[in-house]
Amino acid sequence: MAGMGGLHAMRRYYLLLLILWIHCGDLFTAWLYDAGNFPAASMLRPSRDATIIITAALCLLVCRLPRDMLIAIVLYGALALVHIPIGLAYGVSLPIIIGSFGSLMIPPLLFLVGYYCIRNAAELQRSASFIVVIALASTAFGAWDIGHTEFWTHTLRFPEYSAQIKGVLPRSTHPETALPWNFYMGTMENLQRRAAGLLAAPLAQGSFLAIAALLALAMNHRYLRDRAGLCLRLLLCAMLLAGVWMSGTRGAMLMAGIALLGYALSARQLSGPPWVRLMLASVVLTGFLAASASLIIKTIFFLDGSSIGHWTALQKNLQDLPQVLLLGGGLGRQGAVAGTLFLSSLGGGEGAIFSIAFQIGVPGALVFLYFYGRAMLLALKGYRQHQETLGLAIFYLAAGMTITLVTSEHILSVSGSAALWLMLGGAVRAFGALDTGSAVITSQPLR
Repeated sequence: MAGMGGLHAMRRYYLLLLILWIHCGDLFTAWLYDAGNFPAASMLRPSRDATIIITAALCLLVCRLPRDMLIAIVLYGALALVHIPIGLAYGVSLPIIIGSFGSLMIPPLLFLVGYYCIRNAAELQRSASFIVVIALASTAFGAWDIGHTEFWTHTLRFPEYSAQIKGVLPRSTHPETALPWNFYMGTMENLQRRAAGLLAAPLAQGSFLAIAALLALAMNHRYLRDRAGLCLRLLLCAMLLAGVWMSGTRGAMLMAGIALLGYALSARQLSGPPWVRLMLASVVLTGFLAASASLIIKTIFFLDGSSIGHWTALQKNLQDLPQVLLLGGGLGRQGAVAGTLFLSSLGGGEGAIFSIAFQIGVPGALVFLYFYGRAMLLALKGYRQHQETLGLAIFYLAAGMTITLVTSEHILSVSGSAALWLMLGGAVRAFGALDTGSAVITSQPLR
């Protein structure tokens, strides 16, 4: 029994360390790397990834997953493996193929890690709370780093780390600061810095804070259930949404808006009578439109390069999709890894579902969508059957994240979507334990 207790503690501590490692790892590694003065720091990223793979494999070996989800995960992985030789046949180098395979497997791997490490509703609450704490710290740091670009360029020497370790090419960076272009928004005549936060990546920062904002609103600790607790949760949510706005990430803003609207209209525990929830949803919608009005106008009327790029990419993706209706084009011919090196040869990029389809075929994309949708429904089941508010929040977060399937590859990135996949896996495991009565500790529903 003592040995089992130690194993459970190791599992919990590993999850907390992994959450911290994922969301602060680039910042710490860049500092440790010191522009090449400590090259051993470059091993931290592959070491993190190795622990994720090992933990996911352990989950498959010792945990009982819902059968249909297990089949979907195995089939998705098998389809990705089958398309490795196709990529090689088209002349794609092995490192790019391995990187592309890893990107495609990020969602199921992180889901399995969450499923293995989170066993009950109390542990799910603890993990959500830790994510919120890191997100608040990242918001505060992001508010500071916007006006201190010299921290990235001179103190941290992030451009060297970005080029030498992450493989960002010079053409993808600002000509003066050498920072990746995603640190900026606007036109060349009116460039503005985005908040990069502890994640050292504005786009990932936006997605992460959007996820944390709704988790903060749904936290179900006993000292947050009264009126004062609700006010605190609303305040934390508002602070994190301000961080999303500072990141300038349109996809994250839309994701947060969808998730908050859905949660405000559906959560009976949030504010009592339906008319109050409707009023709160109206406030959320009004605030979202007011905060993002300029970005919405730029997007609708194509007033910036990003909007034009997204629209062009979508058209190209739809035009080329018939080429992969059954068999994909092979690993490494699309996706974030190939895109970073300007080696994409299929589609227009900028869409996770297209990245999957163009590499492993439309059947592979459909298997992924089944896995994703099934996980969402199991999280929602936790709310419907057990009144666990985190289940509802995770469901709406996943629903909001679906917009990135056609606009970006956040859902296939570690820092941008890890919190969601870990919480999805944990929710499926924790609420499944409640269904079978095997959970030793559960959080109590709101009264």
